Amino acid sequence: MKRFALALAPLALATAAFAQTELPDVADTDGNGTWSLVELQAVWTDMTEEGFAAVDTNTDGEVDTVELQAALDNAVLTVPVAGN
Repeated sequence: MKRFALALAPLALATAAFAQTELPDVADTDGNGTWSLVELQAVWTDMTEEGFAAVDTNTDGEVDTVELQAALDNAVLTVPVAGN
């Protein structure tokens, strides 16, 4: 049984990695390596301060790649449709 579980482990990890939503192109206009509310509003035009707070899980006032990825993976945000 252990051999079977070990054989399937790489498949489980690959599936989890595949499930991640690709980050959309969000401009970091001030070049600080994170995104502000205003920078995210360029992509998610209806984002409010409350919505930003839901993404900014460490409450530092900026959203980093990990926070944005988690928000997309957990459906806090959805990937915008091109042309909208």
